[in-house]
Amino acid sequence: MKIFTSLIILMALLPVTTSAANKSTLKIIINEPVTMMDLGILRLNSSLSRQKMPGLRGATLNASYNAKKRTIDIKVSKPVKKATKSQCKKIINSTKKIFLKPFGKKKVSNIYKYFQHEGTPYTLRIDWNDLSNHVVITGIALTKKNYQDSVYCQSRLMSKQIRY
Repeated sequence: MKIFTSLIILMALLPVTTSAANKSTLKIIINEPVTMMDLGILRLNSSLSRQKMPGLRGATLNASYNAKKRTIDIKVSKPVKKATKSQCKKIINSTKKIFLKPFGKKKVSNIYKYFQHEGTPYTLRIDWNDLSNHVVITGIALTKKNYQDSVYCQSRLMSKQIRY
């Protein structure tokens, strides 16, 4: 009994860590993993915010992941005086020039560079060329006076077809 009482007294004197201290915001953030998608979208948005491309002057570019459709959506809105389908098509084509580079008679995408892991374990398991098939670009020719007159168009990165 004496040992038991001594043990209780000893435990009472030791500092006790509370579960609230273990659940601090910093510790939670440190233990959360960042996915390749999270990091890729962050890198892509950082790059798009610095783009100075011909045909996209004054445009706002933003990328996000659409979990429902499983696509990487890039939205480009450019203010214009009068919105037309041809202006929307130019916005789409100017955006594609950021990611598509000529390779012989074909065009190849470089968008995978934003999502590529710096380690080597993923090199053999991921087909990086397939990533460009999941990129959707939405162009918005945005009128300054009346937003209802704006023209919206959409195209996949590797497709020539544009939908209005």
